[in-house]
Amino acid sequence: MSKKQSWLLIMYTFVFLALIGVAIWLQSELYLYAASALPILIVMALPDIRQHQYIRGSKDLKAVRIHKQSDGESPLVIMSFPPGFVRWNCKKLFFHLNDIQANTGFTEKPSEQQASLSVLGFDLSVHPSKTGWIGIDLDQLALRTANLSYTTDEITRFVIPVQDLEEAAIQMMSSKTHSMGKSKSKSISA
Repeated sequence: MSKKQSWLLIMYTFVFLALIGVAIWLQSELYLYAASALPILIVMALPDIRQHQYIRGSKDLKAVRIHKQSDGESPLVIMSFPPGFVRWNCKKLFFHLNDIQANTGFTEKPSEQQASLSVLGFDLSVHPSKTGWIGIDLDQLALRTANLSYTTDEITRFVIPVQDLEEAAIQMMSSKTHSMGKSKSKSISA
């Protein structure tokens, strides 16, 4: 929820309560009618809860498996999930870096109904407020699957190069140190 959206929500709620108070104090139905229109604005300012999907390895252990595979030249992170688990109508799918497990010899049996999709570096982003969370842009992945022979409902694995995850982690660390530097300079100047 952005700062502008939260301020609008607070302002609309305050005006709503003020109009209700004035309507009771003056015993005026005109103010009551005006107050009854404000819940529409309040609902429009509410945050969209289902805007992002979060995957936590400890909670979603049976549904999702995130592991690192380093058999070839470049190591990969493979995120496996059942078909239909990813909510493709969300903007981003977030997972925590600590949930990536080392390859423990787990092998999946491929099926005709399963498909993998590569997640590239520009598909990854860092969560703006939570440290350790990396986001996958689902809109870009859905656009990429438009030209493929399978649909998003058939995708059961995301394949992410570790090098791209490391770049995202470096970006996260640099933004964290940059924000810490800002807070230190504010406290010195105040």
